Amino acid sequence: MKKQLVANGREPQELHIFQGVGVIVGDDAEDVERQYQTTAALVSIKDALNYLGRFFDHHDFSQYSLDEPFPDIGDIGQNSFRSTTDEIKRKAHEQGHTLRQAALEAATPRPLFFGTPEEVADGLQLWFECEATDGFIIQGGTPDTFERFVDRVIPILQARGLTRSEYPGTTLRASFGLKDPVNQFTQQ
Repeated sequence: MKKQLVANGREPQELHIFQGVGVIVGDDAEDVERQYQTTAALVSIKDALNYLGRFFDHHDFSQYSLDEPFPDIGDIGQNSFRSTTDEIKRKAHEQGHTLRQAALEAATPRPLFFGTPEEVADGLQLWFECEATDGFIIQGGTPDTFERFVDRVIPILQARGLTRSEYPGTTLRASFGLKDPVNQFTQQ
């Protein structure tokens, strides 16, 4: 995106890219898993099976036992979402998931950034330093996700000099020092 900006006569710092990412911030692995399971429980198994079926050419998974190993369905889904269906089948086989587990996992995927506050901060820092993003839009599955993130991860990012503690403006444009773009449709 930033290369395209330069190719069109603009500066790369005139565009800020914010990635929408899910997070789970916990005290330890058990706390993170509990929070994930709370989120996963919000999806009914019927909806999870329907969602899973979309990847597999709308296959009807309700015909199988939920608590048996993920069914061998052959090549169903190879012509639509092959990389996704291969990954679902591989993960179910390697981790011994039942159909219920595979369906719920597909319908409520684990976020990219999860773990202790330090682990979440480390992941965000890596993306930022590798220039994959200029910032993040934080999403979560539980009502206290954002509060946990602000209270526990933001102080770490601030201590590392990766996020501010004060903002110079009341808008994103002002806070990032961006110029008002020229409207190409008005007379100059």
